[in-house]
Amino acid sequence: NYSEAHNNLGRVYIEVRNFSEARKHLNIAAADLTYASKNKVMLNLGMSYFFQNRFAQSEPYFLKAISLDRKNCLGYNYYGRALVEREQFKKATRVLDQAIYHCRQKGFDEPHYYSAISYFRQGYKSKAIARLEEGRKKFPKGPNRRKIEEMIELMKLTTTK
Repeated sequence: NYSEAHNNLGRVYIEVRNFSEARKHLNIAAADLTYASKNKVMLNLGMSYFFQNRFAQSEPYFLKAISLDRKNCLGYNYYGRALVEREQFKKATRVLDQAIYHCRQKGFDEPHYYSAISYFRQGYKSKAIARLEEGRKKFPKGPNRRKIEEMIELMKLTTTK
């Protein structure tokens, strides 16, 4: 009967890629009207679909997580990534800019990487490279530093605006 435990167990099941079991526990936590951390449950429900490449199904959960916590770094990040996967690049750019803002204190460089991809796919090569260089500068030891370096080099080789 402890919703926090159901939420945490759901997150563990996401990590081991048992998404149906994750959703079973997350839905129990979501149904508890007294549970104060609904934003975490919604984020985890979104992730349970996202990591199955069910991006459209993940989006409403990320939006709900964001509406419950307007500073939700991971909510913005994964919502933006889902939009990138669905090739909604203009919208993704706006969402990932929010992710960059809300994730700035967490040392989280992933929004920079996906924001750059979104800019690049819209044809804005210089903005994309600038976004990557900003990520590299702000997070020199970030978990995506190698991917950022490789993407900078790759983008410099392409011909677009």
